[in-house]
Amino acid sequence: MRRKSYICNTAFAARLLLLLAALGIAGCGFQPRGQTLALGGIPSPLHVTGLTAYSPLQRELASQLDAAGASLSETAAGAAAVLRISDTRSGSRVLSVNSRNKAVEFELEESATFSLRAADGRELATEQTVRTLRILFQPEDAVLGSSREAELLRGDMRRQLVESIIRRLAAAS
Repeated sequence: MRRKSYICNTAFAARLLLLLAALGIAGCGFQPRGQTLALGGIPSPLHVTGLTAYSPLQRELASQLDAAGASLSETAAGAAAVLRISDTRSGSRVLSVNSRNKAVEFELEESATFSLRAADGRELATEQTVRTLRILFQPEDAVLGSSREAELLRGDMRRQLVESIIRRLAAAS
């Protein structure tokens, strides 16, 4: 009889711990990766300037805004607000070298500066810079795989950069 009581108490404790963990994660604002961001008060339709039409950052921004339900305008005249993206940078620097003085570890950086103005000229979001950093390890014997990994990391960094821009726009609006 005592054994059954112990098992029930253990099962109850495990369920309670799982419930507390779920509440803790939900309470801190955790969201699964790739989840659509809420736009909040971002005006729509939105016109984006400062990026070339087919740049990877423009495509990612348009994709995420579309997924979040915002409509994009081709011209500033037909938009409720203008999102100006400026000073986009993509860079890397060597972090470490091996015994033969070859670079094996790099820091990748993506950044962009943005601001948001309403159609009537009011500034909705002041000029801000967002930045993402990642570390890339490139072993000597995996040159092809490393270049593909760098491309994937850059894509992930652009996605993170756009998510950060959208979050800041939603908070400012």
